[in-house]
Amino acid sequence: MVRTGARAAALQKLLNRAGLQSAASGPPAPRLDVLPGNARAELIDLYQVLGGKEPVRALRPGAWDLAFVDGLVVELDEELHFNRYRLRTLQAPWSARLPWHDAYFDFCVRQEQACLDAGKWGKRWTSPSCESMFGPPGEAGALEGAGAPRWKQRALYDAIKDLAALTSNALHLARVSVWDTVGDVRIGDALSGGAPIDAGRLRELVDQRTAAAPLA
Repeated sequence: MVRTGARAAALQKLLNRAGLQSAASGPPAPRLDVLPGNARAELIDLYQVLGGKEPVRALRPGAWDLAFVDGLVVELDEELHFNRYRLRTLQAPWSARLPWHDAYFDFCVRQEQACLDAGKWGKRWTSPSCESMFGPPGEAGALEGAGAPRWKQRALYDAIKDLAALTSNALHLARVSVWDTVGDVRIGDALSGGAPIDAGRLRELVDQRTAAAPLA
């Protein structure tokens, strides 16, 4: 497992039970300098749309959450991933090819208050490295104006991973969210509170959410 959070660990166990074999290590985290030129241009545009400062700082998304054999990586997106900044990345034309696009667009619209409840203070709101990219923050909890540098960075890094998956023959990215449901069970409830969930149907969701062939 690449990330050791309790919910990510629970998700890994469920997917192992459903037949997915964990990899010993994940693919390297994406970096702009290994992406095609058109993809780099799209991401620099998003950086600027989100208010990024010039010159562009080094953009270094973290490791993939979960890695399985045959190049499958699964990102578990928790409450802090759904807000107006992530919504902006999902308005980029290329993002329409993402199999999680419509669901995530809806979550960004409907679940921003939950994001605020979870992340309107401290390092969840801003940090020196994030401010070096996006400038000083607004007042904690106030999203109008300067807003949250850390949220902007997270949204951009999610988009970098998204576009990396659409430009790679070897990488197969699936995203699932704590807000997704399997049957009538919310995934977040299953991972945090032990609500019973059908591992096979969860695997089906991962299959449906796995990014398709590379972007031409």
